[in-house]
Amino acid sequence: MAHFEDATNEYSTFHSSKESEVLERLRRATWLGTTKPQMLSDPIQGRFLSMVSGLTKPKKILEFGTFTGYSTICLAEGLQEGGTIDTLEINDELEHIQDQYWKEAGLKNVTRHIGHANEIIESGALKGPYDLIWIDADKEHQIDYVDFSVENLNVGGCLMVDNVIWGGAVLDEEKLAKSTSGGSRIHRLNQHITNHHQLENVLIPVWDGIQVARKIC
Repeated sequence: MAHFEDATNEYSTFHSSKESEVLERLRRATWLGTTKPQMLSDPIQGRFLSMVSGLTKPKKILEFGTFTGYSTICLAEGLQEGGTIDTLEINDELEHIQDQYWKEAGLKNVTRHIGHANEIIESGALKGPYDLIWIDADKEHQIDYVDFSVENLNVGGCLMVDNVIWGGAVLDEEKLAKSTSGGSRIHRLNQHITNHHQLENVLIPVWDGIQVARKIC
């Protein structure tokens, strides 16, 4: 994702609170030990997740897309005492990394669900309502995840969705003309969120873009 690593991002990261030592080591382990380390949250994005969680003080968090557990730790930094996190991940080969660094970060009450997110949803394993939901999973079914999230989010709760600029593809007319392209899918997602009568939202150009929405009814 080198196209996000511009001078503005570097300046913003330098003038923001730093990630913890545990997160720094997890970042290194992810880059050294996984085949797609670019899926990891950027430090500025991680601090943003932590800040939102700290402001909202959630009791229950739902995360779509665990990867190596970096964003899970960031989200947990604002969790209420005794609060819980449900996190969904399709790849069962990352559990050893998640377990090691969650333990080092002192995470408790994390329930990991392995499998495709839609299948986990259909199983009834997710018990809302939630106060904070973070979506960073496969892009093909993002609208499904948003609809489930809105239905299972407390009024006043916060929903965030990652990669909503998609490297600038949402501004590429050629890509938008192809209904199956990533840019087209993400553009439809952004329209869906913006027009959703139960949400008010702001699309923030942090890293690859984050939709931040609040359930209003």
